[in-house]
Amino acid sequence: MKGWKQKTIEKCFKVKSGDFLPKNKMLSIGNIDVYGGNGVVGKHDKYNLTGENIIIGRVGAKCGNINRVKDNIWITDNAFYISEFTEEFDLKFLEYLLKTRNLRKTANQAAQPVISYQTIKDIILVIPPLPEQKQIVAILDEAFEGIDAAIANTEKNLANARELFESYLNGVFTQKGEGWVEKTLQEVCSITSNLVDPRTPEFLDLPHIGAGNIISLTGELKEVKTAREEGLKSGKYTFNESMVLYSKIRPYLMKVCRPELEGICSADVYPLLPKEEELSRNYLFYLLISQDFTQYAISGSDRAGMPKVNRDHLFRYRISLPSLSKQVMLAKKLDDMAIETQRLESIYQRKLEALKELKQSILEKAFTGELTSDTAKEVTDTSKEIAA
Repeated sequence: MKGWKQKTIEKCFKVKSGDFLPKNKMLSIGNIDVYGGNGVVGKHDKYNLTGENIIIGRVGAKCGNINRVKDNIWITDNAFYISEFTEEFDLKFLEYLLKTRNLRKTANQAAQPVISYQTIKDIILVIPPLPEQKQIVAILDEAFEGIDAAIANTEKNLANARELFESYLNGVFTQKGEGWVEKTLQEVCSITSNLVDPRTPEFLDLPHIGAGNIISLTGELKEVKTAREEGLKSGKYTFNESMVLYSKIRPYLMKVCRPELEGICSADVYPLLPKEEELSRNYLFYLLISQDFTQYAISGSDRAGMPKVNRDHLFRYRISLPSLSKQVMLAKKLDDMAIETQRLESIYQRKLEALKELKQSILEKAFTGELTSDTAKEVTDTSKEIAA
C-alpha cells in the first residue's frame, strides 16, 4: 500500500491521563460531561479538555473502549486522552483504527482491569496518507450506516417479541372473569420444607439451587452443583418436582423456577407448594414473574442494601383465581408463547452477533487496504440480508 506507514503508538502521539475528580464533586446541575473508564460517568461545571479528542478508557470493565468527543469535557484519571501528534491523523479515522487494536486485551487480569501506557505504547498502527484516511472514513461511515440501521431494526424486533409475551403475561394476572375467586397466596400455597444440614450423607450429593443458578424470567437453571461440590455448610431447604422455587432476594430480578428434580435450595429461596385442588404449579410460576406480583413484592421488601421479601408479606398477596382447568389452559398458552419468544430471541441475538461481526470484519479490511468504492453498497446489502 503505497505511502502507508507502520509505527508504534508512542511514535505517533502522546497518551496522557486526565485529572482526579471525587464523585462528591460531580454536580447534578452541571452540563459538562465527565469521562471515566467506562465513558460518561457524570456531570461537572468545569472542563479540563477542549475541542475534538480521542478518549481511551483506562480502568474498569470497559477499559480500552474508544470515544471520540467534540465538546469540552472533564476527563478523569480513569481515562486517557491523546495529544502531541507526530503523525497526521483524521481523528475519526484514528477512532476507527484504535477500535481494531483491541486495547482491552492488554489490561491486567485483576478484579479491576487496568490498561497502562506501558502496555499499549508498542502497539503498531497502520497509517495511510491523510487523503486516504478521509476516503476510508467516508466508506466506513456509509457501510456502518447500513449496519447500524439493520442492528436497530433487529433490536426493535427483539424488543417487540419480549413485549408481546410480557403484555399477555401481565394481562392474565390483572383480569377477573366470571366465577373467579379472590384468595391470599397463603390460602392456596404453603412452605412445608424444613431446613436441613447439607453436610449429612442424605443431602450431600443432592443438587443445590440458589438465586445465582436461576435465570431471570425464563426460570432456566445454570451451573447447578451438588452440596458436596459447593462445600455447603449452612442450612438449606429441601424441594421436589411439585414445588416452585422463588428467590426472595432482590425481587425485581424475578428469579423463579419449576424444578424437574429433587434437591436442596438456598435458605434465601422459598420452596412453594401449591394446593393441587386450587392452584396449578405452572400458573403459580407465571404469577410470581408477573408485573403485578413483582411490584407488590418490591413494595414490601426490607433491607435497603439487599432487598428481601419476608414470608408474611409474600403470603398476604391477594390474587383472583379462575377454575383449576382455566389455570391449566392459561399456563399452557403462556408456556407456548414463552417457547416462541425464546425461539425468536435466539434468532435475533444471532442476527445481532452476525451484524457486529460484519462491522468488525469491515474495520479490519479498512486497515489492510481491502476497501473499495463498492464496499459500502455490498455491506448494506449484506446487512439487509442478515436482518431480514
